[in-house]
Amino acid sequence: MSERPTHIVTGGTGFVGSAIILELLERSSARIVGITRPGSEGATARLHGVLREAARLYGRGDALDVAIAERVEGVAGDLHAEGCGVEPRPDWVGAELWHSAASLQFLDRHAESIFKTNVHGSEQVAALARAAGVGTINVLSTAYVAGTRSGVILEAPAEVMDEGTNNHYERSKIAAERIFEAAFAGERLRILRPSVVIGHSQTRAALNFNGLYGFIRGVYKFRRLMERTQRDLGSRFALRMIGDPAATLNLIPVDLLARDAVALSLADAPPRYYHLTHATPMPTCAALDVVFDTLEMPGPDFTDDRGEFRWIDRKFNRRVDFYTAYLVGRKDFSRAHVDAVVPDSAGARYVLDEAELRAFCRWYTDGPLAARKPLPESR
Repeated sequence: MSERPTHIVTGGTGFVGSAIILELLERSSARIVGITRPGSEGATARLHGVLREAARLYGRGDALDVAIAERVEGVAGDLHAEGCGVEPRPDWVGAELWHSAASLQFLDRHAESIFKTNVHGSEQVAALARAAGVGTINVLSTAYVAGTRSGVILEAPAEVMDEGTNNHYERSKIAAERIFEAAFAGERLRILRPSVVIGHSQTRAALNFNGLYGFIRGVYKFRRLMERTQRDLGSRFALRMIGDPAATLNLIPVDLLARDAVALSLADAPPRYYHLTHATPMPTCAALDVVFDTLEMPGPDFTDDRGEFRWIDRKFNRRVDFYTAYLVGRKDFSRAHVDAVVPDSAGARYVLDEAELRAFCRWYTDGPLAARKPLPESR
């Protein structure tokens, strides 16, 4: 099969979108058009700058600089504008579109912003795709459209209703999937569902610090608060938190996610749902022990009964409450559709053990987290 002439990408300056563009540059000869907010630099300059930074963080140095300069173009656009504020070009007919732009907010107070970006924005991307006459659409969603369900999660349409979800983010991604399902029923639409995205599998570097990194940051900040009360309390006092011995934590490095996503594209995978997840996820309790150990804190005491919480445990669990939904209940994400197209996929081969996870945590705590302004010491 010949290469598609053009790949159109939303969210190309983001964590996942930039990784997909870099993978496309390495694995294909296609031209990339990034729908990008221009900022003060202009769309192309801004997109090129992010891609060069990502390539260096991911150990590629300047090896992709020429490809970025020659094959990547930024087009000024905005998900909040009608049709993204973009006039389709004739050479976009038959192109492949990747919609990865999204809000990762989750708190109730951000509900309006979440739905404006993830739902209204998806409507505008769908309108642009239709107007441009693209040939294939890849929508980056999340494996957690599964909501509160546990057990085997199939690569199938999301079945949960609002009451079966954990937060506004999940609800917005379900709504976004349904927008594309309705607009492109029977056409070449792939719904790609990653699990929790972490840094590069070799360098550990990341461009975004939500998910795992947000949890680490929350634990770190709580330790600092504890030590404003009593010095070294955080290193001596084991907190209690909700934990499930049967649960697993599904983490996927961003480069492996991108590799599998692009492999599906290059293999001309059929229009289906695909879990871009880790085939052998780590037990959640073991993963949390690694996080706490990295922060030089005793491992938490796990319980399934909030009635066992002390006052300090209640404060801590309120701080990390959003993440609790992803730390309990075992979700076994089927990868049957991915494995059928890409039998030797990156997500299937990768091994994430405790030493590997510690390296990811250490990259964040020693780098971006250490660079944050610390809380003042108690007087």
